[in-house]
Amino acid sequence: MSKISLKKFPLTIILLLFGLLLNAQSTFKFSSPESQGISTEKLSKLKSEMHQFVDNNEFSAIQTAIVKNGKLIYFENYGFSEISSKKGLDDNDIFRIASMTKPIVSVGLMILYEQGKFNLNDPVHKFIPEFKNLKIKKGKKINSSKNDIKIIDILRHSAGLEFKGPESYLESISLNLEEFIKKSIKDPLIYEPGTQWRYSYSTDICGYLIEVISGMSLDMFLKENIFDPLNMKDTFFELPKEKIERLTTLYEKDKNGGLNVFDSPSKSPFTNNVKLFSGSGGLLSTTNDYLIFCQMLLNGGTFNNQRIIKNSTLNLMLEDHSNELKYSGLVFGKNKGFGLGFEVVKNSGTKFGSKGTFGWGGMFGTYFRIDPEEKMIFIYMTQSFETYKLKLARKFRKLVYDSIIK
Repeated sequence: MSKISLKKFPLTIILLLFGLLLNAQSTFKFSSPESQGISTEKLSKLKSEMHQFVDNNEFSAIQTAIVKNGKLIYFENYGFSEISSKKGLDDNDIFRIASMTKPIVSVGLMILYEQGKFNLNDPVHKFIPEFKNLKIKKGKKINSSKNDIKIIDILRHSAGLEFKGPESYLESISLNLEEFIKKSIKDPLIYEPGTQWRYSYSTDICGYLIEVISGMSLDMFLKENIFDPLNMKDTFFELPKEKIERLTTLYEKDKNGGLNVFDSPSKSPFTNNVKLFSGSGGLLSTTNDYLIFCQMLLNGGTFNNQRIIKNSTLNLMLEDHSNELKYSGLVFGKNKGFGLGFEVVKNSGTKFGSKGTFGWGGMFGTYFRIDPEEKMIFIYMTQSFETYKLKLARKFRKLVYDSIIK
């Protein structure tokens, strides 16, 4: 019997056939793009351009998804989860989501806020004494900080802290979250808290604050309050042994253009006795699980009759809390700002999406946006350090918006 070539079928038919297969695995019901106001023809361009990055050996694989009006209208895998074995990327493969951990942990902390456990302007030292009487390094001088680090500062990245990359976490792999935070805060601050926006490891402090206030470890708090109620069964800090084969390989590009393994499933620190539950970037997840989290946010805090957080609390998180801060590291300008855990679009008619669109991305090549005006979620997952240099997020976002039928 000869093989059937999908190239002979229009993309509309392929998507419908794919949707029948995907419904068995996805939480979301598949719907044809046109029925939700999206052009199948334009999606074919998105597909082609995303595939081109893999074909050009920029990264190993990419998974993309679009949910509109609560329906899955697009889900696409391309490339290899593991290059040397030619293992194709699968629908339910697991990714290191890096800084896409931050929105989840920020929501976790705000669950405690709405329970009246703290105020946003409370100093962190009210709960963690080591945050009292901090120092600031200015040039060669070290002086006492005039301002306390407030809880709002660790949610919006205005705490006076610096950024920590993967190497810093690998060096601290033997520490638990409490030990990591208490060790890190011994270093002088790099600016006065509450005066600048500077991307940092402050969401790790959010995670430890959850532990202190709730009396639970961060992993168990998130499991009990977010993951289990939402049936996010593939999101965790430590990968269960029976799921190791589903973890994608993380690659880095060398100076000659080759892709080298940075973290493989068999040797990954995510798979064995994880102690440091990093709120800044330690979670693993699937596209389907993260779509569930996003849909909960888009629904105002509920999903499948499970309320995770109040709509009023989410609205507070999605306000621009960076207005009076000087920007350093990333420049938002007049069209974007930063809330409590999310980047937020402030003006419509921009290249960033509709007013109110929010989301974030991760260093290992993950990205999501939620557009309340279009009732749309779009995500890509890769495992590569190259996506920022390639401006993948900007290109992906434009192609998604170009696909909307005017």
